[in-house]
Amino acid sequence: MSAPHAGPLNEEHQPQVTPEESLRLTRADARDALVDVLARAGFHRDDDVVDTGEGWYGVLTFRPIGADRPELRTLVTVAILEGFPFTPPKVTPALRVWGEEVSGHTFGADYYDAGRGWHRDSDLAMCLFDDADRTRLRWATTGTLLEQARAWLAQDAAGWPDDAPALDLHRYLPASGERRVLLYGPLEGLDLVVLRAQAKRNDVLHLQHRASQQRSGSRTRRHRWTSTDVMVVHAGELTGPVRTWDDLCSAVGVDRAEHLSRARRVGLTRILMTYTRRGVSAALGLEVSEGPDGNLLLKALRTAPDDLATRRIRAGTGADRLSGKRVTVVGVGAIGSVAADLLHRSGVGHLHLIDADIVLPGNTTRHLIGEQAIGQRKVHAVATALRAARPHGGAVTVEDGEVATASAALRVLTTADLVLDATADSTATAVLTLASKAGAGHLVSVAVLADGYAIRVDRHPLPAGTEVLPAPDLPPLAPAVYEAGCGSPVSTTPPAAVWEAAAMATRHGLAVLLNATTTSAGEQRQLHLAGAADA
Repeated sequence: MSAPHAGPLNEEHQPQVTPEESLRLTRADARDALVDVLARAGFHRDDDVVDTGEGWYGVLTFRPIGADRPELRTLVTVAILEGFPFTPPKVTPALRVWGEEVSGHTFGADYYDAGRGWHRDSDLAMCLFDDADRTRLRWATTGTLLEQARAWLAQDAAGWPDDAPALDLHRYLPASGERRVLLYGPLEGLDLVVLRAQAKRNDVLHLQHRASQQRSGSRTRRHRWTSTDVMVVHAGELTGPVRTWDDLCSAVGVDRAEHLSRARRVGLTRILMTYTRRGVSAALGLEVSEGPDGNLLLKALRTAPDDLATRRIRAGTGADRLSGKRVTVVGVGAIGSVAADLLHRSGVGHLHLIDADIVLPGNTTRHLIGEQAIGQRKVHAVATALRAARPHGGAVTVEDGEVATASAALRVLTTADLVLDATADSTATAVLTLASKAGAGHLVSVAVLADGYAIRVDRHPLPAGTEVLPAPDLPPLAPAVYEAGCGSPVSTTPPAAVWEAAAMATRHGLAVLLNATTTSAGEQRQLHLAGAADA
């Protein structure tokens, strides 16, 4: 893709270009570059060969992968769409009959008719950039589009031997007009069971209870399924995408297909088909309607699993192990509250929060919680926020108090797998550090230094072979800022530094809990950049 016209190196000698004109020129350059590649590859322009956009057709020669096989040929069409290069072009392989009609040539035995399987969109265009580098537009890079199309044909001819279990089957169907998302829990043991969806806030439908047919009118004894009823049907391992009613019936087998047909005749319009692909389980939501010719049509419903396993996928690979851990967070001010949130998100099974303070208006700028918690004890406010955000998450208990004595430090360290000290209090940090060094338990202490100039995280006991971090080189103290009711200066540390400190402390804490190999006694990071005093 050509470099944008904006931002010339020597601005004094460059004409002024508006952002709109710069984007227009960039798009024109990208289109010209692709057209040049197509022309040099022997492609011909014919807008009638595509449904929309600028059309080109040509023959690609390729060799199927994985075997010493002769080269094959396939005619493909390329549609350059209006939004190119920000919209990828559509490349569609042609069946022999249509390819011969388009090109006016008769192909030999080496012509390859591509399959209609997993790697084609609902309009049968090739899925070429599923694993694209999201930092660039690969299809706009000179030559990449045709190289990718040849690679697609080579894989297709070989039967996709190393195919990944992509589970986005909705892409092969038109989208339903239903704007609400359908959430479902575990579906084991529910084959051919009809569930009723309950409407929830935020345009959510939640499958919850088994449904029964309802009377269709006051003067009739007929019973029908309602529009919120969804039948679960198991399809097993799929060999291809489901695009039509016949595809669905083939996927679920004769007996289940007959069951679906009977349910359809008494009003069923929604199906949740469970399946596996390469052994990975998933579900596809389907809306069934009758077309003008009486045929049954399928559209894709937007669905999502709603269970603990789905949430843990995004918590990291250590989430299962963390579910059995207990962490005590001492000090749930700005850093401690955010660290507690990150630990809860990561899957820690039990969080115990200790703090003696209450939430004041000034706290809400950097704290996890907001205005609604002003006046509450910080431990209760944070615990309430964590439980509300993740009802399926780990347990959260609270303690309204401080850690200011050796006995208190020993107690909290010996009753947790890890103590995270975010007190910014020299007494608490000192007594916890001494107790940890004495073997009472694992401690991670975190502090932001010099109003956001630097962050320091210390681990105790020290990992083998490490030494205590050196004292940081801090700048002279800035003029102090005082607030009514505070005897000490108020920290002017910006929120970004607080949240970064919490992330650093959490990362080290998780490493301790997961017994990760380390040669670090902690971490120090300078944040303030020269000339950015107010950043």
